[in-house]
Amino acid sequence: MSEQLFTAVTEARDIKEKNFSTFDVNGTGIVICRFRDEYFAIENQCSHALSAFDAGRMRGYNIICPLHGATFDIRDGSVTSLPAKQPIRSFPLRIVDGMIEVDLTNTN
Repeated sequence: MSEQLFTAVTEARDIKEKNFSTFDVNGTGIVICRFRDEYFAIENQCSHALSAFDAGRMRGYNIICPLHGATFDIRDGSVTSLPAKQPIRSFPLRIVDGMIEVDLTNTN
């Protein structure tokens, strides 16, 4: 069992409900999403055309790639619609004293 190494990213209150923000954490692009007062961390790169989600949208538990409209489940990175066929990485996340921390060494 590997040790988890969490890195502080942002304050939880800075991620608005039904929205997301993108970050560079130690050279890895990530997206922190908030829906129904739950927080999720996924990689900031569509597996279809390698586009970032920066200009994308969220609909429920799905994030939509702005380039071709592929969607992914923010809870686990699984594909929820074409043209993507491969999932994206999701990362363990925790909130400590109001700060969102993400572990990039492990993927869900």
